Amino acid sequence: MEVYALDEIRRAIDMDRIFEAIREGFIALSQGRVVLGAVGYLGFPRYGADCHIKSAATADGDVFAVKIASTFAANAKLGLRTSDGMMLLFSAHTGEPLALLADRGWLTDLRTAIAGAIATKAILPNDAKTIGVVGTGIQAELHATLVADHCEIRRVVLWGRRHDEAERLALKLSRETLDVQPVASLEELASMSDVVITTTPARTPLLASGMFERAPRIVAVGADAPGKQEVASDLTAGMNLLVADSVEQCLDHGELSRPYREALFSAERVTELGGLLSGTVSFSPDESVLVDLTGVGVQDLQIAEAVWSQLSRAVPGS
Repeated sequence: MEVYALDEIRRAIDMDRIFEAIREGFIALSQGRVVLGAVGYLGFPRYGADCHIKSAATADGDVFAVKIASTFAANAKLGLRTSDGMMLLFSAHTGEPLALLADRGWLTDLRTAIAGAIATKAILPNDAKTIGVVGTGIQAELHATLVADHCEIRRVVLWGRRHDEAERLALKLSRETLDVQPVASLEELASMSDVVITTTPARTPLLASGMFERAPRIVAVGADAPGKQEVASDLTAGMNLLVADSVEQCLDHGELSRPYREALFSAERVTELGGLLSGTVSFSPDESVLVDLTGVGVQDLQIAEAVWSQLSRAVPGS
């Protein structure tokens, strides 16, 4: 089994290839061509932290993946990484371990933001000019940059619980081709944004119905574990189109889970992102849409396989 360190993994990144691989993975999942392992979850309330274990294989693939990723937000105060982890690839023919990608959680962060960028582009209004990002952490940063580039949007507005953190991130992200503006309120962000992306670990909803001046378009990323919720239940239930990366997963512990348990909508109303990407699901320009992204194992499989393919082809010393 080969072991690859983070610096090697970073050098092997082909963004175009990974975007397409993850997009294809979502489509394969919605078409029943992916097997997902049960999600493993460990919560550490004392530290406001958690650990996720996810796995996936495709019906005709040569490898399968197992990913372990943890998030310990309080590490920032200690000068330590807030996210960490690894991805492992195995032969789907023999079960032999093939590679350990010691990515320190970086691939998980990257594949999460790539999924957000893909989902945002899928629901972006034709006349869109501004993306709103709720949060100031690593996912806020990655989403702001990747979504702007993937969707060819040059204006981003940011909101954080601490306005100084939003100002800090805006300054860090601002560049010649990207205008990043911190705003003081969520109402201001919602009224200015064509699509809002939520990236926080909130357990009390942040976005409410009265904040939006047009049909809301929301990509909810933060609610990836039981108890988390960023969007008010009535706002979610009132959407014309509800989209999930995995219907089963999102109804169990995603943004959709609480309003679903409150019987505000039925499971039949939820469609999967792969159907939206393949064109089998559509919506009209004036309809509201919420995409719930809890993170699915096929994303880990696709990014790990793409990176490993690049690494295994590299000639040592070249």
